[in-house]
Amino acid sequence: MWCNQDPNLQLSLGRKIVIFLIGAIESMLFGGAVFGWPQLVHVLKVEGIYSDLCGPPTTATPPLHQAEVANESLRSSVLAVPHNNSRCHGLNHTFVVSHSQKIGVEKCDLQDERFALIYTITICCYSIPGILIGYLLHHAGLRVTRISGGTMLAMGFLFLGMATKEHPYWLFPAMIFVALGGNQVRMSVMQFGDLFPAHRATAITMLTGMYAASAALFLIFQYTATMGIERSLVCWCLAAVSSLSVFLSFLMPVHHIPNNEQSTPLTKEVPSKELPLSTSLWSGSSMLHQLWFFVSLFAINNYQQTYNVWVTASSCSVSEAGLYSMLFSYSNLVTVFFGPIGGAFTDYMVRRARRTNNELDRRVKEVQSSFWPLTVTSISSTIMYSCLFFFHPIAIYISLAAMVISRPCVFAVSTAYIRMRFPADHFNRLLGIYGTITSALLFLQYPHFKWAQHMYYAAHALVVALLAFTYLNPIHLLFKPLMRKAVAERDQISENDLRSLTA
Repeated sequence: MWCNQDPNLQLSLGRKIVIFLIGAIESMLFGGAVFGWPQLVHVLKVEGIYSDLCGPPTTATPPLHQAEVANESLRSSVLAVPHNNSRCHGLNHTFVVSHSQKIGVEKCDLQDERFALIYTITICCYSIPGILIGYLLHHAGLRVTRISGGTMLAMGFLFLGMATKEHPYWLFPAMIFVALGGNQVRMSVMQFGDLFPAHRATAITMLTGMYAASAALFLIFQYTATMGIERSLVCWCLAAVSSLSVFLSFLMPVHHIPNNEQSTPLTKEVPSKELPLSTSLWSGSSMLHQLWFFVSLFAINNYQQTYNVWVTASSCSVSEAGLYSMLFSYSNLVTVFFGPIGGAFTDYMVRRARRTNNELDRRVKEVQSSFWPLTVTSISSTIMYSCLFFFHPIAIYISLAAMVISRPCVFAVSTAYIRMRFPADHFNRLLGIYGTITSALLFLQYPHFKWAQHMYYAAHALVVALLAFTYLNPIHLLFKPLMRKAVAERDQISENDLRSLTA
């Protein structure tokens, strides 16, 4: 490793608490801010960014529920999704456009496509470098990674403040830097679960729940816009706050959080030779988890990317669509309370496993403790995405309720599962590799978005079908012989030791 620290380093309880609180606050503010894209898009549309793609402004547009557009010149700006919003029939269902305040808010395919492109690139940049961040944490250490992340976040918010209707191109570097910095903060903070080994899963999912709540950060822009505060001023303040991560990094250990967990029956046999990373990476559990993580995140990102389009088609007015945008932000704030539930349940199952007499069965049950959190996450993701087929407020509310569960749990449960299923020394690198592979595949979001504009139901039905395969990941944990073999491989238990453990 390039960077070493005292192997006997001990952290006081007070320092542990301070480090954990710093990590929780940073996660809540910046860890996943890019996932609050729907709120930011609403503000950017109001400011008229990329409205030049929509042609000359109009004073009104035809009702959203009509299947045909009266004026051929308006076809390129009409929302290309099914308009089954029958509850708006008979109402004054027109989206009045104020050229100075509501440019582009109502509907414009080309503008939506440009924002979808930015979001796709942003999400891919969020985790594609994950493998590099994992190795950076493994070799250069915690402090260097945090300084790099804080610097990129500050630069991203500065560039976001420079984006205007006249200079919209600043959005690309702004969101890329916010994504790169946010992911470095997230992956660094995941180590803080080792501050409290007895409650590791709860700590990790609590931090991840905080990270999920960071998607509500861009709600600030909606509130400040109504108060007449310029977005650039807000961005400069956020850049100043995010730069504090650089200075707070010097309170952290140089390389990693020391894991001073006392020896237990589950950890007393420590292999003298490190297990190759490839053994974990190419295992069946790893492949199934990669599938689970990618499809779940693909569904969530597609849902968020489609959300503005969907709620606009489901609304009878601009104000109603704005209400749903605000509800999306509030839902992200609530996620902070749901992430730790999966971790607390996992820790409870681990404690139950430790009461098992048979040593090997005890280790197997520890791995199997992730079954219900993984299953519940898959169910909530399926419900959330299936709601996109219905253009009604009830469907919106149900989808937001499901998102409150699925979004924080995808990362929280995944992180806790990786930490328990595979060797601790592989954690940072596997976390980065999974993120990189997933983000490379997430480039499919943009063509999927364009496909959904022409074949809405077919495009989204494919995602629901893919979600059905995510259930294979938790189901395979129920096969005890398979898990016995996996635990033996993970802990490098010899045949003689295996016979003694099963005796």
